[in-house]
Amino acid sequence: MRASSEDNDRTGSAEIPATTTNRAALRAGGIAVVIAGLGGIAWFTLELLPPVLGFDDTDNPAVSLDYLRRYPQFYALAGVVLVAMALAFVVASVAVSDALAPRASSITRRSLSALGVLSAAFLFMHGVLRLSVGPLLYIDGMNSSWGESAYLTIQTLGIHGFAQASLLSLGVWTVGISVAGARSRALPIWLCVLGIVTGLRLVVVLAGPILMAASIDLPEVFWFGSVALIPLAMLWWLGLGVVLLVTSRPIRAQKPDDSVR
Repeated sequence: MRASSEDNDRTGSAEIPATTTNRAALRAGGIAVVIAGLGGIAWFTLELLPPVLGFDDTDNPAVSLDYLRRYPQFYALAGVVLVAMALAFVVASVAVSDALAPRASSITRRSLSALGVLSAAFLFMHGVLRLSVGPLLYIDGMNSSWGESAYLTIQTLGIHGFAQASLLSLGVWTVGISVAGARSRALPIWLCVLGIVTGLRLVVVLAGPILMAASIDLPEVFWFGSVALIPLAMLWWLGLGVVLLVTSRPIRAQKPDDSVR
């Protein structure tokens, strides 16, 4: 009897640190997702600044370089935000995997976690390119044609390369998390439905090249809808962060009723 009671005490004492560790992981993940969501909104806002400041034709490298000469701090700030988002998503992808752990399969959790880390890598590389505004302006100072060529290279690799890859992979990650969370009931159903709605951007992104290959013009409403779904996805990240933070809160033990005594 004494041995069994000692074993029970050991088991109970071993479960307490595990529970505390799980809550700490969910708390860290919730904070990380909130940081990523706020960073995404800041990044989206910084992308809209050139037209607001009077630089409408941002497709023209000469206009964009003029914008960078006058406001280089915004380009660099976007790079800092993207790097912070990338680091936050590494923590978030692991934390969400822990949140799905009790009910989702191991292969589902590992695949989604790997996809989140891959998305973070794309964001990180896009941020690194944005942080190269100093070398870009240095090249432009030596020769304006070199500067325009360097800008077009960074723009193509960044916005049309790493940024699109990160948004595409994050869209798949969002849909995967939403489906897994709905099937396992590990996440609130409203959050899962909103995540699937934001995943509709995947349809637009994939339909664009297919329709272009078929010589079919894509209506502008699809493009505007695709852009509008980007901030909506960032709001979903904020919602996911709040859910993780609420889940990480310890359950308060109920006080015994005086009437029972």
